[in-house]
Amino acid sequence: MLLVTLGKVLKVIVVMRSLFIDRTIAKGYNENVYTEDGKLDIWSKSNYHVFQKVTDHATTALLHYQLPQMPHVVVRSFVTWLRSYIKLFQAPCQRCGKILQDGLPPTWRDFRTLEAFHDTCRQ
Repeated sequence: MLLVTLGKVLKVIVVMRSLFIDRTIAKGYNENVYTEDGKLDIWSKSNYHVFQKVTDHATTALLHYQLPQMPHVVVRSFVTWLRSYIKLFQAPCQRCGKILQDGLPPTWRDFRTLEAFHDTCRQ
């Protein structure tokens, strides 16, 4: 398991099986990512809707970046994609130009360009 911290924005638990990423859980920077016995909590979702959306998008990204014969490329591509969330609350949507829509920032990141989009603007 890896704990990836992106500035003071969010923390992402990356659960791996061998060299393959199995699942991810995104939580807010100030949220607790450990269980009572001090282990990484890989089952509890974030208390915040925005980070639940990021978790959902990360799961989709894992499906997009599947290359079983080259797991090192998958990990590098996924971490590069994940790093685009460092400006989660600062980057405007590339379609509508707004930062907030329905109370949420643009939580979707394009897999190739890494541009930010709201869910409703990405189609």
